[in-house]
Amino acid sequence: MYFQYRRSTAKKTHTRKTNVCTATYKIIPMLSAAMSLLISSAFADADNKLMQEPPATIGSNVKDKIPTLPEGTALHSNSESWYQVPQGNTVTLSTAYGDVVIALHPSLAPTHVARFKGLIDAGFYNEQAFYRVVDGFVAQAGSNDSHDDTQFPPTLLKPISAEFIQPLNSNVNVVEQNDMFAPSTGFLDGFPVGIDKERKEMWGLHCPGVVAFARNSEKDTASTEFYIVIGQAPRHLDRNMSVIGRVVHGMDLLQKLPRGNMDSGGVLDNITQESKIKQAFVHSEGGAPYFIQTPHHEEYKKRVNTGKNLDNPFFHDNTYGPRPIDVCYYQTKAGTKAW
Repeated sequence: MYFQYRRSTAKKTHTRKTNVCTATYKIIPMLSAAMSLLISSAFADADNKLMQEPPATIGSNVKDKIPTLPEGTALHSNSESWYQVPQGNTVTLSTAYGDVVIALHPSLAPTHVARFKGLIDAGFYNEQAFYRVVDGFVAQAGSNDSHDDTQFPPTLLKPISAEFIQPLNSNVNVVEQNDMFAPSTGFLDGFPVGIDKERKEMWGLHCPGVVAFARNSEKDTASTEFYIVIGQAPRHLDRNMSVIGRVVHGMDLLQKLPRGNMDSGGVLDNITQESKIKQAFVHSEGGAPYFIQTPHHEEYKKRVNTGKNLDNPFFHDNTYGPRPIDVCYYQTKAGTKAW
């Protein structure tokens, strides 16, 4: 079920363009029916209390703080065990708690990835906020429809056609068959995906750390807002949202974000500096690279084997082994080094 919020009654100083998504909030389904019952009565009357202050002038030197490699340094990347994220598909969100780094994969949702990078390059997310944060679910960010349309090209603000499902990529590796929500699950270059070989389809999974675009009930309504899964994997959203990537650094920082008011679906009553994205930028060439482990890595295969067979002295009962693997629990690791 989807929940929509009423548009703020506060007037903007400019005329709204007709090709901009008309809903005030980009919304995503709640985790469970119990949560729905708890908050549904409040949604109908929820007003927008989140009109942002005008964006402050950014004098940050955050970009300069990205570590660089000495000239001639070898990366020692094993293409089978590690996926090196292209610099142009690596972005940083600078927050009050530190930098959150996101790796994007265009094969998951090419138009949405391009839109996300375009918005970042245009400065759209600078001084915007994680305005909806639900503990154990998602942190949702963007302008919350408080931006000035005249400050950005109309092509950056109009709704995008949904990209829930993509053709099966040859780089996909299957890890588990007969998943609860998919015929198979695995990874595309270290990004968790659902797999249907018969239909030749793949799609991004809603594992912790995954980044996707928010939207309204209609499928082709995503435009500027995004969310990051910060809790238990809400797999019921799979094949219904456009996934663009995953966090490769800073999940612990996202857990520090102020939580929202559950009477209004997790939307914060007041936005403070602790909720804001100070600056967002796409990494440039020459910066330290990020690597994502693939299922071929020996360490990953060992972890999966232990999970399936419990071959560790700690475990004493494996009556129902070998056990299935949840790839959202057994995710591939990421970092600035390939080891």
